[in-house]
Amino acid sequence: MDILPVLFRFLHIFSAVTLVGGVLAWVYGFLPGLSALSADARMKVENAAAAAWRPLVLTSIVGLLVSGFWNFLTNFMHREGLKAAWHPVFGVKILLALHVFAVALLVTKQGNEKRARQLKGIAFSGVAVVLLSALLRALSK
Repeated sequence: MDILPVLFRFLHIFSAVTLVGGVLAWVYGFLPGLSALSADARMKVENAAAAAWRPLVLTSIVGLLVSGFWNFLTNFMHREGLKAAWHPVFGVKILLALHVFAVALLVTKQGNEKRARQLKGIAFSGVAVVLLSALLRALSK
């Protein structure tokens, strides 16, 4: 058994779980828990959490880009017999993933007053990317 594909698949899944799971935990657990705080106290706590989360965001983005690029080059770039719907679904997945990456970086900026709304957008896009990934898996067989 070749270990490299397993390692890159693990890196991809682990990075996606870290990024999307972190966003979902923030949106549905952390933000509601902050609602009892004053606006100033809430922003201080959010800023501290954003600063702590930023290295995970950066690491997850790099992990997804490296493993996704490797996976594309080794598995799909020269593959024959992909269903016609595979390419547009892949394109939408990549665009949504880029949205997640860009906004996740914005979310970690200090003093971001739009953080809650941006996190909800990332949550929607992140779940859509996971769904499209499952669809791509089915379309590639």
